[in-house]
Amino acid sequence: MPKVVVNSADHPTVRDIFERVRDFFPYVTLATVYSTLALLERAGIVRELPFQKQSRYDANLSPHANLVCLGCGAVVDAEVGQEGVADLERAVGENTDFHISSQRVDFYGYCEGCARDN
Repeated sequence: MPKVVVNSADHPTVRDIFERVRDFFPYVTLATVYSTLALLERAGIVRELPFQKQSRYDANLSPHANLVCLGCGAVVDAEVGQEGVADLERAVGENTDFHISSQRVDFYGYCEGCARDN
């Protein structure tokens, strides 16, 4: 199951992960997926990204921005801006009394396909 999440660029939902794992292990249960994701998160391998409708899971733990499509709901990593996000995290940590445990940057808009359809 870890490979399913780590090798996914689409920030899969629990249901996505369940369906992908079930292709290889037909008897896996949804409860097993949830407990394995919790274990992977505690181990620092994946991060849960809570959204209004459902959580997604991201294996990219380095500072980066997510692109969230308001049309189809896709969530992908931005191909640019990693240094800017890392610089912002560093600046906040160095110039405030705030102890950062994690960061998350999301940009909302429309993917190429949804923008074309609107």
